[in-house]
Amino acid sequence: MTKSGKQRYDLYLNTRQTGLIKAAEAVLLESSGQLTNMGFRYTEAYREHSHAFALDPVQLPLASDEIEFHCAGGMPGILDDYLPDVWGRKVLATLSFYRDQRKLDRHSAIDMLSQLSNSRIGALQWTKPGEEPDYGMGCDIQFIKRAEIAAQTVDDPESISEHIDEVSLLYLANAGTGIGGARPKALLFEKGTPYLAKFNRRSLDPYNNAKIELACLHMAREAGLHVYQGKVRSGINDRDVLLLERFDVVKNNNDYTRRHLITINSLLKNQETQRDRGGVFRYDDIVDIVRMHSTNVETDLTQLLRMMLFNRAINNTDDHERNFSLIYDDEGYCMAPAYDIVPSLITGAYPVAGYQYSPAAPKPSEIASKGKIFGLPKTVVKRIADEVINSVEQWQKWAQQYDISDEDISSVSKVLQV
Repeated sequence: MTKSGKQRYDLYLNTRQTGLIKAAEAVLLESSGQLTNMGFRYTEAYREHSHAFALDPVQLPLASDEIEFHCAGGMPGILDDYLPDVWGRKVLATLSFYRDQRKLDRHSAIDMLSQLSNSRIGALQWTKPGEEPDYGMGCDIQFIKRAEIAAQTVDDPESISEHIDEVSLLYLANAGTGIGGARPKALLFEKGTPYLAKFNRRSLDPYNNAKIELACLHMAREAGLHVYQGKVRSGINDRDVLLLERFDVVKNNNDYTRRHLITINSLLKNQETQRDRGGVFRYDDIVDIVRMHSTNVETDLTQLLRMMLFNRAINNTDDHERNFSLIYDDEGYCMAPAYDIVPSLITGAYPVAGYQYSPAAPKPSEIASKGKIFGLPKTVVKRIADEVINSVEQWQKWAQQYDISDEDISSVSKVLQV
């Protein structure tokens, strides 16, 4: 277990514009397993590259000076986004305990970085000096049953001693350590196409999450949102698995590069302590970031408005700061495609993200009384609201198309609020 220490890292970037390049160097200082300081400096080779860009447009401007962070209970966004949260830390802790016979310090960034595999989301890779970066895609789809049962085992701690084995740990090490969120998942690929696999939980899910999230994705696309494709693979250990195409991976002929992502959570960090900002979070906060850092402000604000209204319409109360990201593409930063759009069956609970002085966003049907939203003209706001309403009102059609049970159709129908 890491108690205190210092560790240096090289940060590699692998995008279509830059190719594989060592973009920066960092050093982490910890005391009693807690990050106290981080030093960061871009490499000269990266700064002079014609397609170099700031890896964090708020806290890491593209400059030659070293940037030092003082961490009082938090960590800089470029590190926080790279490390897994709830699900990935469960996998790391299980790996460390059963494979290495040691207890992982989940608060130690150095400890967690030592356990991570090369299969990750995004274009960055942290390595120790002298190590070569290797951008893995996870496990081949032929091992999906093994990955699913291993993930279920980690998700249910009481069954770990019964079912965990060395083979399961190897699959999880390669496919499950670099993913955020709270539900069991893995990175897989099939015939060259990379997927994020999301597994239905044995007993904790209130509905068939795989099928309902897929139906919501298609319903969101009908409402005009920018989302990626997905499909459900049935009969995986008698459960359904949702396979989502990854928008961070770009195929160029027979090679793959990545897109760099940064979450809104990271862009809202307290710059004095590096803690998550906490307190009230509003869609207005994302608007401010888009206006400052997007290369296509109007398109992104239109997408954000659709996301806000769609989330309210389907009762998605999990619209927290990590579920919105900027992605770097040819022209610069813009809003990433929408993800994690699923309804909650709990009624009366407030969502994470509010709007202006209200703890909840307006329903699409309430939009006419609001006038301009995010600075968009009334006519645009009304058109978007109508498109969201028309799409969500077709919930039963989408649900039946994806063979969702009558019970689940009814449960979701009760919480829709257009």
